[in-house]
Amino acid sequence: MIIKNNKERLKTKCEEVNTLQEGEDLAVKLFEELGDKGIGLAANQIGINKRVCVVNVKEPIAFINPEIIKIEGKIEFPESCLSFPKKVITTTRGRWVTIKSANHGEVVLGSDEDDESLLESVCAQHEIDHLDGITMFDRKVVKAPIKRILKKMGRNEKVTIEKDGNTKILKWKKTEPYFSDGWTLA
Repeated sequence: MIIKNNKERLKTKCEEVNTLQEGEDLAVKLFEELGDKGIGLAANQIGINKRVCVVNVKEPIAFINPEIIKIEGKIEFPESCLSFPKKVITTTRGRWVTIKSANHGEVVLGSDEDDESLLESVCAQHEIDHLDGITMFDRKVVKAPIKRILKKMGRNEKVTIEKDGNTKILKWKKTEPYFSDGWTLA
């Protein structure tokens, strides 16, 4: 099967499966298609408009007719998607998520300390978003436009920039190459 990349088609909310068996059969297809290509896949990404998705970070988990019922803590997280290869978007997600599904009841995923558990939580949120017709582009973190800030700042004024927890202080006129490399104003 081909993974769909049409943003408009992916914006359609998926319908619930009628039986657990239908959901389990679809989950098997999704895991087969996912293989080692990524860590999560939703049914609509392979052209099936049903509420089933799979996540494979710590262990394989299939969610049948999932619904996010609680999100706690906020984190900005760089995400990618099999439907949009080579795109990385920084999104806002919850550190902790409670998911209710037909096959698991309520499950809590997330962590304040364990990176793998946090990734699993973000991945599940990403895949359930697909089922709701939401892509990572809809969750993109939007920073203040640089041009607006430039009008308020002199060329020789010192600013602080950051990337991946690192910071630098330099003159505004020297920042442009850093912004092109993913740095942002702190």
